[in-house]
Amino acid sequence: MSDDEILEKVKIGLKADDSDYNDSELLIKTIAVKQYMLNAGITQIALESELGIATLTIGVNDIWSLESGEIKFSFAFDMCLMPQLKAISI
Repeated sequence: MSDDEILEKVKIGLKADDSDYNDSELLIKTIAVKQYMLNAGITQIALESELGIATLTIGVNDIWSLESGEIKFSFAFDMCLMPQLKAISI
């Protein structure tokens, strides 16, 4: 799945409008969260699953309104990410 296809799914999850007004900023944040998840050990297949896209969407939402020096993911992001990591280690 391409980054643009993932972005469209994230926009649906965020209930973002159909315009491309925020696409450049959303794409940067989508790629950042995607790379974070892949670097944590999530597989590309798991990332493209329904749970993976939901987790990615929560992560993008978490960093949507970043303040300088303050990046942290929510408990909801961690709750969705952990089962995917556990599945890998089994």
